[in-house]
Amino acid sequence: MKKNNYENICSEVDVNSIESYVPMAPDIVQTTSFHFSNYEEFIDYSSDEKNHFVYTRGSNPTIKSLENKLAELEHGEKCKVFSSGMGAISATLFTLLQAGDHLLMINTIYGEAVSFGKYLSKYGVICDRVDVDSTEEISKYIKPETKMIYFESPSSQKFEMLDLDKVVSIAKKNNIYTAIDATWASPIFQSPLDHGIDVVIHSLSKYLGGHSDSVGGCVIGKEKIVNDIFEHGHQALGSVISPFNAWLTIRGLRTLPVRMKQFDSSIRYVLDAIKDDERIEKIYHPYVSTGEQKKIADKYLTGYGSLFGLDFKDKNFDKLKIFVNSLKVVSIGVSWGGFESLALPSFKGNNEANLKERGLPISHVRLYVGLENPETIVEDLKQAMDRAYKK
Repeated sequence: MKKNNYENICSEVDVNSIESYVPMAPDIVQTTSFHFSNYEEFIDYSSDEKNHFVYTRGSNPTIKSLENKLAELEHGEKCKVFSSGMGAISATLFTLLQAGDHLLMINTIYGEAVSFGKYLSKYGVICDRVDVDSTEEISKYIKPETKMIYFESPSSQKFEMLDLDKVVSIAKKNNIYTAIDATWASPIFQSPLDHGIDVVIHSLSKYLGGHSDSVGGCVIGKEKIVNDIFEHGHQALGSVISPFNAWLTIRGLRTLPVRMKQFDSSIRYVLDAIKDDERIEKIYHPYVSTGEQKKIADKYLTGYGSLFGLDFKDKNFDKLKIFVNSLKVVSIGVSWGGFESLALPSFKGNNEANLKERGLPISHVRLYVGLENPETIVEDLKQAMDRAYKK
């Protein structure tokens, strides 16, 4: 009986035996490393792993395809993707800051980002997080050692906006990097690089992936800065996205404009339906902002993300629990950006001091409007409020 030559069968690089094809969906290049035709090619590729495929910890065709698409979407020269949004944030701060530098974080920011910024004091980087009522106030907190202004616009929880042109003006006068987490608006509704921001960061787990099934992050900006972050923050810290998660994000990008259009329409409908409800004390979202905040929103946003916050007038914790537990369509959960609408109460029973520091009452709830029928979402919110905060 003829024996199979298992060693040859399993190790053979079969690149020519399959008929040529052009798939509708991009290939998933699920490999750790790559073959080389000769020693000279290996030496050549290894000398510049940022621009060649040697080992997937550095680069990979599927990952590179995603990076090219994101760079073009965000009007940047180059993009590097990571295994999470925090991977992108930590790599950026790790690379661009050094001992003796001052990191200035403005307004409410993703908590883990603030924690990492403060942790850098272990290495001689001083981090201050400050609240400002106007962009001009940032100048008051600039020090000779300030090396980076880091912010979100709109910000986490309160969804306040900063004037990007003014942030850049302040930074350039003081030779300071500017970095924005622009996840809320996505590249569809805001273009920070067009206004001179140095680094744009996105969580790919939110709108860009769009299906609640992949985690990732990215850094986009000028080639020199991104290459620096790639060489040091990415390679040293090792926050490497898998080819499959990169492929899932590419899949998400294909429907991004359509989904963002729906989110914009749905959030307007939902906020119009609840903004005058007497049980709600305040709604945090640029669509319902006024004064200077409204002007900034109109200047920089071409549409609205569907994440918002609200405070109930009644600060009773038991009633808040009734509201959250009464939701039927809106789920309780962290993250956002997928199909399903979500509610995330800020008070966890033991973090009142932290909420006070962030300027939030215990009745604050973050809500995400997903892709369900907006009328159904409104009905769900109102029936839950009826149960908890009867008129």
